[in-house]
Formats: sequence, structure tokens, C-alpha cells
Amino acid sequence: MKRASALLIAGGLWLRGTGRHANVASSDATYWRPMGNLLLVSLIASVLCACSGGGGSGGGAPGAQAPSPSPTPTPTPPPGSTGLEWSGNESTIFERRIVFTNPFPIYPATYVFSVFPRKKDTGPNARYYTTFFWGNNGNFVWDGGSGNTYYGMHPYPTPAPLGPGQWEISIRSNDFVTGSEVQWDRWYTQVIRVWRESASTTRHEFYWDWPDKTKLLQQTINDSTWAATNPPRPAIVVGQAPNFNGQSWGGYAGFEEFKGIIRGMQFYNSLLTLPQIDSELAAPGSAVRPWYLNLNPTPADIGDKSGSNHHPVWEGADRPALWTN
Repeated sequence: MKRASALLIAGGLWLRGTGRHANVASSDATYWRPMGNLLLVSLIASVLCACSGGGGSGGGAPGAQAPSPSPTPTPTPPPGSTGLEWSGNESTIFERRIVFTNPFPIYPATYVFSVFPRKKDTGPNARYYTTFFWGNNGNFVWDGGSGNTYYGMHPYPTPAPLGPGQWEISIRSNDFVTGSEVQWDRWYTQVIRVWRESASTTRHEFYWDWPDKTKLLQQTINDSTWAATNPPRPAIVVGQAPNFNGQSWGGYAGFEEFKGIIRGMQFYNSLLTLPQIDSELAAPGSAVRPWYLNLNPTPADIGDKSGSNHHPVWEGADRPALWTN
């Protein structure tokens, strides 16, 4: 998938793009183009203002308040917790994805995951990741040679295909990243909210380090043809991208497998408010009944614990390892 991201360098703001699916859209070429100097000027002015102070003996502005402390990062799950640990398929082609073959409609939805990402840094396979996708369980370019009606949120190699991962929103054949490498080998609680605002506008939010709501990626799509038609085989997939002719739907060996642990899965077929999400994290079902719930999955048990009976299946002969705390 193509990707665009921004970088502030001497001379102004520049936009960077690459291609993800070489056999689908374009090669993994990199391009840069200037986007103007307004942001740079604003940033310099802000820095000078902060350094010069606005009066008062301490150099700060009169009446200025100390910054709020950062939210506490996600702690290690409690003893007895379980999860699924994918090795990353860096030099292997094991097939082992969770598949919901009859998913809820693509919009609206809310997803919660607890993930512990590990860095891909060995092996010949492309270093893409899949926490999850809603999309076609098969050919990526099913819509007349284009990708349509999908999204996913996970690490993305920067630069592709072998660079270190950054958190991304994958949408409309683009990969929008945070601009900084993932902090590996730590737990994250992640929240995704997606909804249709109008017939031509869809919204996508990825809170990649909840409860810090400033750690947010957002993308709005203004296109009346986007997600207007369901793909031939709609599905939610977890852990690996869909299989198309023995490779990932992007044409990569190893199925763009996640490397690390996935657990704490809570899916909702509605748009939850942020207070509702806090309630659901504290006590699933307290605000909205989950469409799917499994906080402690194991290779032998990925069943729905919400009571809604939306049970996924394993696709492929292999399984990720069992993680226990």
C-alpha cells in the first residue's frame, strides 16, 4: 500500500511517500516534496516564545500551569493472563491467522487490543505486521484492480519493506505513520474507532497508547466510492494478512505476520464514546455489550466470551505459541 508521512527539516515541511504492495500499486520507491514553510515558522516562533518567557522571575509566563503528568503506560497483565505469541515469520511461511468469516459491517466499529510488539530485524521476508484488518479475505485489489473497503492498524516498516516499524493506519492504499519508531518489548492498550460521517466521509482514529489520548493517529476519507461495496469475502483477520495464492494479499512471503503478543481483544459493532471505552476496559459489557470478547486467548481457545456467539476460526495448519504471564 502506498504511504504518505510528514517530516520537518531545514527549509520547511516535506511529505514522504512509499509503496507497500509492489505487485499491486507501485514499487517501494521513496519520494519527497516540499509542503511550505508555515509550520516551520510557527514551530520556531513557539520555541522562541517558550525560551524568552513572558515575565516573572522563573522565565515562564505569569499564571502558567505546570504540564499535566503523562498517563501511566499499560502495565504487564496480571498473573494467570494468557495471549497468542506470533514469531513474525521473518524467514518462515507458517500460516496461522484468526478469521471472522461473517464480520459486522465495516462502519461503525470500535476495537480494543492489548499488544506486546517485538522488532523484526532478521530474515529475508518483508517486515510488515498485522494486528488486524477488516477487508477482503483474498485478493487485495478485488475492486477493478484497486484496494477498497478495508482498514488496519499496526506497525509499518519505515522505510518499507525492511525498515523499523512505526504505528500506522492502513487505509485506501496508503499507510499513515506516527513519524517515530515503535517502542518495542512493552505492553500497549490500543483503541480503534471508525465510523461513517456521511455518504462520502469516513473517519478513522487509532489511539495507539491508551490511556494517553494524545497518542492518536487520525485519517478522514472523503470519497463516495470508498467502502460503498462489500468485498467478495469480507472478514476480520488477526495476526496475519489474508492469504492470496500462498502469500499475503500484498504479495509477501510470511503473510505480513505480527511479531509479538496479542491478547485483550474486545470488538464492538458500534462507535463507543471515550468514557464508554474506559468503562469497557474496566469491566467489559458494563457500557455496551461486546460483539466479540476474549481477554485471554490461547491457541486452543479463541472463542467469543461475550455471549454474542461470534466465534472466529483458525485459518492455516499452524498456530502461534501460547504466552502466559
